[in-house]
Amino acid sequence: MCDRQFGEVMSLVIRVINFIVARALNDRQFKTLLDEVNNYPGLLLHSNVRWLSRGKVLSRFAACLNEIRTFLEMKGVGHPELADTEWLLKFYYLVDLTEHLNQLNVKMQGIGNTVLSLQQAVFAFENKLELFITDLETGRLLHFEKLSQFKDACTASEPIQNLDLHQLAGCTSSLLQSFKARFGEFREHTRLFKFITHPNECSLNTADLNYIPGVSVRDFEAEVADLKASDMWVNKFKSLNEDLEESHDRKRSWRASTCGQK
Repeated sequence: MCDRQFGEVMSLVIRVINFIVARALNDRQFKTLLDEVNNYPGLLLHSNVRWLSRGKVLSRFAACLNEIRTFLEMKGVGHPELADTEWLLKFYYLVDLTEHLNQLNVKMQGIGNTVLSLQQAVFAFENKLELFITDLETGRLLHFEKLSQFKDACTASEPIQNLDLHQLAGCTSSLLQSFKARFGEFREHTRLFKFITHPNECSLNTADLNYIPGVSVRDFEAEVADLKASDMWVNKFKSLNEDLEESHDRKRSWRASTCGQK
């Protein structure tokens, strides 16, 4: 249900942008939107493209929505959904949610990641989805900036209007269940992933080792016993983990500075 509804929202956004691309290439009021579209050649020609690739395009579309409405009216093109409260509610939710998904995507890209850090990024996002559900159910919208602004505007113009945020909370819950199902196997092997980067601190059982094809449990256990007794290897892994932490700190600082420049 949620996939279909938000697919319809995204489909309309794509059709409108394609119309603008064909008829307003030199229109300065759409420069930021068109610049973002041009970052993904051919992106908006069909509707089954990955959601993450469209995050910034959605944000740009939202930023110049008033200009888009005016432009379409001038061209005699009718898209009443762009002024429909229910459609806009889903649209602004989608703008904010794709921004959160893009942040997760950035965290999982680049050098220096380990399978453990990727796992932790996914689990942290699942925790955030729990937070987002509560945020929507209570109507606080602390983590949905564009949606909150839209809600405030609706309340100011029509105080008695009731926006269905619980439906959006239900869609977020469905997304959470999808994440848990997709990454369920990740959760089962947390100890194994941690062992890869912290072999001097963790222990594994036979079930963990059976997950790795071709590993001799007997030989592996003997090697680990030697490793834990070796000051050289213990110190080596401590040093490597310190390097990994420094790398992650630099990546976080870079992301923070990049976000601050937007």
